[in-house]
Amino acid sequence: MERRKFLQRAVTGAAVGTVGCLGSGGEVVVTVSRDVSVEPGTGWIREIPDVSDPGGSISYISRSKAPFDVYFFTSRKQMRRYDVYTSGEVPEKLPSGDQDIGRTATETASGDFKASSKNDGGRQSIDESGPYYFVLDHSDYPAAGGARPSEMPDRRSIYLDLTVTKQRFGL
Repeated sequence: MERRKFLQRAVTGAAVGTVGCLGSGGEVVVTVSRDVSVEPGTGWIREIPDVSDPGGSISYISRSKAPFDVYFFTSRKQMRRYDVYTSGEVPEKLPSGDQDIGRTATETASGDFKASSKNDGGRQSIDESGPYYFVLDHSDYPAAGGARPSEMPDRRSIYLDLTVTKQRFGL
């Protein structure tokens, strides 16, 4: 009789623990799923709150008909320097942001350009403390990007599917 109760509790505990791991992917703090218009020489910027305690993740897929860069700046200081550069001045240092998350869009077989988090839009952990700044760039910002357009007369329309989550522990 005691063995049966023990096994029931063990199975129930394992089931509840598994549901907690699979079902509670965290609290969504930012979600964007739309076309974004980016003027030449600028970037579309989304500020993201700090999700480092107890941990967070980001996943995104972005697509356009033309080249672009994605930057993920991990401090206000980095973001200010990016702003200074895109305003026409040259700051003392050009931060590249978190290059594990940021990307240069690459051409796909269909001729579109795509940039995404690892594993084709899968979740990536955010290791730095925030706030963070997610940037879709249509400028000649040289820090890490490779989509340096020689001519930038047209704005870019970039489709963005972005989700940032903050992990929650417990049920």
